[in-house]
Amino acid sequence: MTTDAAMGGTVVRRGFYALLSAASAMTYLLIVMGGIVCVTGSGQGCPDWPRCYGQIIPPANVGAIIETTHRFFAVLTSPLILAAAIVGVRRYRDITWLSRPPAIAMGLVLAVVVFGAFAVLTGLPPAIAAVDVGSALMVLALVLAAWAVAGARRHDPGLPDRLSFRDPFARLALGALVATFLVLVSGVLVADVGSIARCLGWPLYGLVAEAAEVSGALAPARRVLGGVAAVLIAALVIRAWRAHRGHAAILGAATGAGLLVLAEATVGLVMHALGFNMLLGGMYVAAAVGIWGLLVVTTILAALPSGQKQIIEA
Repeated sequence: MTTDAAMGGTVVRRGFYALLSAASAMTYLLIVMGGIVCVTGSGQGCPDWPRCYGQIIPPANVGAIIETTHRFFAVLTSPLILAAAIVGVRRYRDITWLSRPPAIAMGLVLAVVVFGAFAVLTGLPPAIAAVDVGSALMVLALVLAAWAVAGARRHDPGLPDRLSFRDPFARLALGALVATFLVLVSGVLVADVGSIARCLGWPLYGLVAEAAEVSGALAPARRVLGGVAAVLIAALVIRAWRAHRGHAAILGAATGAGLLVLAEATVGLVMHALGFNMLLGGMYVAAAVGIWGLLVVTTILAALPSGQKQIIEA
């Protein structure tokens, strides 16, 4: 491992930070692609696994191409997470938030691959599908957590290896993160097969256009939870501008999450007015996953000693 005695801590190498950046970006794209598979109904675009109709190259139909593209993204993403896990354990073993998250993420990647195979071959019951979605979101959260900590330690190698949620802003960020996780995961529990409400997204579009496609007592509860999550994110943005103007990363991540909530609502309204198309569906999913990712970054940075020090000094 590389140390800098003058700085009093472990220096995160540029290559490891770049590896975590690439793994984070590819994981985001992989989950967005999975959401596009859902909103376009392409989950059965390939009836077999891991090939598509027994071929490596899919047949020329939209569903098969979308599903195969999703699998291709998985093939590209998994080695990056594995490499980050190996480097983290070998070079940064003494830093918990650099070594453990990628390793745990790799374990979840294997679980998601198994879920994906069963989803194609036998289908998944709603409860298991929710675990699948939650696992995928946690993979992104873990890789982003390591990326955020690595970035913070590149500026301050002596940063203590801990997270604290004693600060009200950090607790607010954590609350918004948990509420958003529940919103995104619960879609498969409340909506019928074929409904866009099953896919990664906010339950705003479902308020009107899909009232007949959601079922059970959980559907209204999910809408309420979606409203609560949106309010928490709005409060987070306001608080960030009041208390974290000097911390560009926290301010940017929180503000970005708030803007994506507005984008998600706008796309939902456009879909309600004009009807669904693949472009709008992709934007709908990309905004939802982006909200999750930015909330993860906000929460980690707010819980780091450097983020809370900035509050004290403000």
